[in-house]
Order: sequence, then structure tokens, then C-alpha cells
Amino acid sequence: MTFLCPYYLGLIALLAPIFWFAGRRRNAVGHSQVGIHMRMASRSVLRQVSSILLALFWVAACAALARPVVPQTSQTETIETRDIVIQTDISGSMNEPVEANRPIAPSSGSPRILTRIAAARAAVTEFVRQRQGDRIALLLFNDESFFCWPLSRDLQVVERRVQLIDRYVTGGTNFDSPNGAIQGALDHIREMSDARTRVLILVTDGEAYMDRRRSDDLVRQIRELDIRLYVLGVGQGWVNNSPLTHDLRRVVEAVSGSVIPIGDDAQMRAAFATINQLERSSVQVERSVTYLEIYELFAGAAAFLLLAYLAFAALILEDA
Repeated sequence: MTFLCPYYLGLIALLAPIFWFAGRRRNAVGHSQVGIHMRMASRSVLRQVSSILLALFWVAACAALARPVVPQTSQTETIETRDIVIQTDISGSMNEPVEANRPIAPSSGSPRILTRIAAARAAVTEFVRQRQGDRIALLLFNDESFFCWPLSRDLQVVERRVQLIDRYVTGGTNFDSPNGAIQGALDHIREMSDARTRVLILVTDGEAYMDRRRSDDLVRQIRELDIRLYVLGVGQGWVNNSPLTHDLRRVVEAVSGSVIPIGDDAQMRAAFATINQLERSSVQVERSVTYLEIYELFAGAAAFLLLAYLAFAALILEDA
């Protein structure tokens, strides 16, 4: 407990001179009747009780004026969310096996090979499940960019959409056309994103040259939008640093992004786990203090003590 106006508590000190003066006044009163002495014992007890009640009343009244409060601390957690756009390659080559991957036997039938698109689907699903609070968009691309689901906090819907991406595998890969992979993602972020932290994850096995002017323009847009770019390059061309991957690598390096080569499905999962750790949503804890005023308790106590004092004072006068 603390007081918002503690200077009122100084009034309590006035009790000392008041009681000192009252004591001297009673001692100076003379009398000549012996019968008065017989009533002195009972009256002195009443006076002591009334004096105590008066002192307690004064203390309670001063405390009420000083506005007693009880501090109450509240804590608020603010999570800085991210807008994350996941753009997955659905060109025909994504139906090829993930290199260095072992055959996986289903529950029945002959063994099958895990494809690149299936590995991407599993890794993206696991990633989405761990991004509660963020907004995630799912885009697909081959020769052009397609919306699968816009930026949304409903991650269950995004997850359901991810399960369907292997149905659309067809076509080639185009990174730098006006309707291509990167531009489609940038347009969506420009239109829909209002977060301070924006992330673009490009999952592709594509290997293609890019026009230098066009790639410079993409770099300029990524910088303007302050986007963190991750490219998950699937296949041996990305693992072995094929010349056909150099143009896209140059774009990533120019914006201080990251290229993560993917050689098998385990590396795919590990890549998304790495991004998940790097892009942790920061939590800001704000503590605020509020005050619960309890002066009415002291005011009520003061009123009760005053009534009690007046009652005892009336008894003293009646006995006199």
C-alpha cells in the first residue's frame, strides 16, 4: 500500500500538542467536594477510551485524505508478427525424385520414390503449423505466378491448400517475366502486406538465366519493400552450383538473402526449420502499474470511530 498524497499524513502529528494541552487543562481543574473522587476511576476509563477513539478517528481521517492505494502490476505481451509468402515451384520437373533420397514403401503396393513436390509439401506443412500468429500466403508458379491463398492468419486453411499443390504440377520455370515467380510475390506483398517484417520463401528446382536489367529491377523492388528473401534450391544443379543458378543467386546475394541447396527431403525439412528459427517472432513484454484506491475504507473507519467517540463523550457528560 502507498499514498498518492502522503503530506496529509503529517496532520497526525497534531495529536501530540492537542492531547498535551488537554491533559494540562484537566490537571488544572480544582474542586472541593470529596464525592467527586469516588467517580474519578470510572470516568478516567471512559476518558481514556474516548481519547483513543478520537486519536484513531484522526489517524483514519488523515489516511483517507492521503488517498491510500494498492499498486497493481499488469503485464502485456505484444508479438511482432511476420507476413510470410511461400512460393512453390510447380513446374513439371518438381515431379522428379528428390536426389539422394531412398525409396519409401507405402502401406501396400510397390515402393515409391518421394518427389520434390511431395517433399516441399511436407516441409511447408510442418513450417506453417509452427507459425501461429503470423500471416502466411501460398503462391505457386511455373511459367507464371498463381495465387493459391492470400496472406491470412487462418493457417488451417493455408495448410489445407498446401496439401493440394501436387495436383497442379506442369509447365516450365520463369523467374524474371512480368508475370513470373518473383514479381507475382512482390505484387502480392505490395498490395496486401502491412507488417514491418516481410519474408519471401521461394522453393524451386528451376535453373534458368535471367535478364540483367530485369534482375536489377527485382532487386530494387525487394529492397524497397524490405523483404527477407530465402531461396530453397532443390536438385543437384543447386547443390553443385550450376551456372544456370547463378543469376538467381546474384539476386539473392544483392538483397542479403539466403540460398539453401536441397539435396534430399531431410535437407528440405532442415531448411524450413532453419528459416523458422531465423524468423522467430519477437515478443515485447510491457509492464504497467495501476492503482486501486482504498480511501473509502479509511473514510468509513473514520466515520465509525467518530460515532463511537461521540457516544463515549455523551456517557462522560451524563456521568458528570
